[in-house]
Order: sequence, then structure tokens, then C-alpha cells
Amino acid sequence: MQVSYFETGRYRPMQPLPSGWPLPPAAYDREAGAAAYRGMVERLELIERLGFDWISVAEHHYSHRRLTPAPIVVAAHLAAHSTRIKIAVLGPIVSHSNPVRVAEELALLDNLMPGRLVVGLLRGTTGEYLSYGLNPEEARERTSEAMELILKAWTEPQPFAWQGRFFQFRGVAVWPRPSSEPHPPTYALGTSQESCEFAARHHLGLGLSYAPFPVIARASRYYREACVRHGWQPAPEQLIYRANILLAATDDEAALVLQRMEDQSPLPLPEGIRDALVSLDSRNVAGEARTPNVGGRLPTTFVGCPDTVVAQIRQCREEAGVGVLDLFFQTRDAAPETLMENLTMFGEQVLPRIRDV
Repeated sequence: MQVSYFETGRYRPMQPLPSGWPLPPAAYDREAGAAAYRGMVERLELIERLGFDWISVAEHHYSHRRLTPAPIVVAAHLAAHSTRIKIAVLGPIVSHSNPVRVAEELALLDNLMPGRLVVGLLRGTTGEYLSYGLNPEEARERTSEAMELILKAWTEPQPFAWQGRFFQFRGVAVWPRPSSEPHPPTYALGTSQESCEFAARHHLGLGLSYAPFPVIARASRYYREACVRHGWQPAPEQLIYRANILLAATDDEAALVLQRMEDQSPLPLPEGIRDALVSLDSRNVAGEARTPNVGGRLPTTFVGCPDTVVAQIRQCREEAGVGVLDLFFQTRDAAPETLMENLTMFGEQVLPRIRDV
């Protein structure tokens, strides 16, 4: 089993933030922002020493919860402060981006840190489309077309024109080409049937997130069956599972922290925004309705002391067959020292025991 640390910036303001989403820019604390980005590098250096395989970043907007609106920029910064660890850009959100620009920037990044870049092509949440003024009903089709264009831009040896429904280019000729052949390890992200089929058709990995093990298992099984239909077998590391983890010295301590988190109310959203957060996939592969993640609270999958978490990770591998865990660490408080303690506990007491899982 490989492990990735999901880095979000961990913004910790000096004054309470107003509730709701989007947050007003006036609430941004420059000192807190600078501390968040310094902390990002400190955590990177720690997890590289501890032996984590990846560090991941994702694109989100208008909130302190994910202080990485430009994940490719963040990835370049992290690469400059590390030597071994893989940097996973899981997104960018390709549905609202210029796909050629995304292909160029990721190809450049692959040349700047050869062999260390991992890419996930993300559709994003409804909130992201509202941020950029796009129609959420078009998100699936926009994402599929953008992903097709990015893959072709990386692999086509000659300039080509693209006349699609959402994107049109008279000529595409990406320089530099990716240093990886044919391109960096790439994943389609999502539990929908379309995501699984796209990944299988293009020999890509699949990234799943936050759902319970049985749901992940059904989606991963569908993906593997689709891969067989397309004439290939995915390796375990081509299945990523992003999940929350709450690690503590004892199971009782972890349970108390989790209960305290669950007792907190979700952030209220402005009038009209919550109604707009409709499911973009009416159902996912496993038959479960999608849950919006703007203003809500995502479930915590791995909870307990190191022994308990090791057992849960083994169960995850047995039931769902994933080969990479992308973990967001929840802690008893927001102090940076607490997170560093949790990362160290995981690196020393969990990571060595799941390598053979």
C-alpha cells in the first residue's frame, strides 16, 4: 500500500471567520496565509523524511478550507522544496479551464521534476462551477471533452486542430512534451460510470473519494471489469482512495474527537447556493447519490489508534482493492504541532505496517 498526504494549506486565521460560502476577501488574514504556506513546506519536509509516497493538492475556490486555487503553482513550489516524494495534482478542474493551457503547464511540470508528477483530472463540485459562472449541467460533457483534448495534446506528434462542442483550437502543439512516456501517471477522478469508463478506455487510473468501503468496492469492481473489456488489467496503484483519517493514541480519544466534530453544525450557505448544489451524477456506479461538499462535512473513514487504523486499512485493501490512500488528517485541534504529531505517529506506527498490504 502506498500513502499520499492530502495538503490543503491549513489556513488558521487570527480572528474568527464569517460563516458561509463564498468567504469575503476582506476576511483574509495575510499573516495567517503566509503561515499556512510556510506550514505546507514544513509538513512536506516531515512526510518526506517519514517515507510517505506522495503529497497531493487539489483545486478549490473561494474558501479557507482549501487554500490551493492554483494547484499546479503549489505543486511547483512543493517540488522545489523536496527531492524524492511524488507530487500529485488531483485536480486541476478541467471542466472550467483551458485544456491546452493545462496540458502545457503539466507537461512543463513533468519536465521540471521528472518521474515525480502524478496527475488527476477533476470535474469538481457544483460550487466550483458557480465560482466561474458555468452551467453545472454541462460539467460532465465539458470534463470529458477537456480530458480527451489534454491526453491528445500530450501524445499527438503533429500539430492538430480541435473543434469540439465546448473547446475550439485552430492548432494545438504542446511544448515541451511530457518527460514521461507517454505522459505522467494520470487518473480520472470520480465514482460515476462515465469516470470509470473513461479511465478504462484510456488506460488511466481511477481516483475515488470519501465513500464507505462497499461503495468504493463496487466502483472499483466496475472499473476493473471495464478495463478487461478494453483489453488490459490495472495495477493496484492505479486505484486511489481519498479519505479522512482521525488518528489518536487510543480508540477512546479518537472517538471523543470524532463526536465533537460531528456535533458541530455545517457552515450555512447563502440563499440559493445550497439549492444549486445538485448532484451532477444522478447516481454513481454503486447506486449512491452524490453528496455536495461545499458547506457540509465529509465522513471520516479511518478512526482510532495505530493498531485500529492498520486493521481498517487492511480491510479497505481486501474489500476495495485500492493501492494508494490519499489521506486528509483530522486532528483534535487546529494547532500546527498537533498535525505534525499525527503525521509522525502515522509515519512511525502505521506506514511501516501497511507496506505489505
